[in-house]
Amino acid sequence: MNKIRKHPIVSVLAGIAGVALIAILAFSLYLASETGSLPWQEDPTRIPVPTAFSNNDGFTIPTPLPTATATPS
Repeated sequence: MNKIRKHPIVSVLAGIAGVALIAILAFSLYLASETGSLPWQEDPTRIPVPTAFSNNDGFTIPTPLPTATATPS
C-alpha cells in the first residue's frame, strides 16, 4: 500500500495499461469469434459445390465454339 501512496502516477498508468490490455484482448476475441477461428467453435457445414446447382438450367458446361481455320489463298 505504501508503494501506491508514494507513486500515484505510476499506479494510475499501470491501471490504464491494464484496462487497455483487457480491452484489446476482448476486442481480439470478438473478432476471432466472428470469423469462426476459435478452437472451441464448430466448423460450418460445407455445401458440396459441384452438386449444389447441377440440376438447374443454366449451369451446364458450355459447348466449345469451333475455331476458325485459315483458307489457303
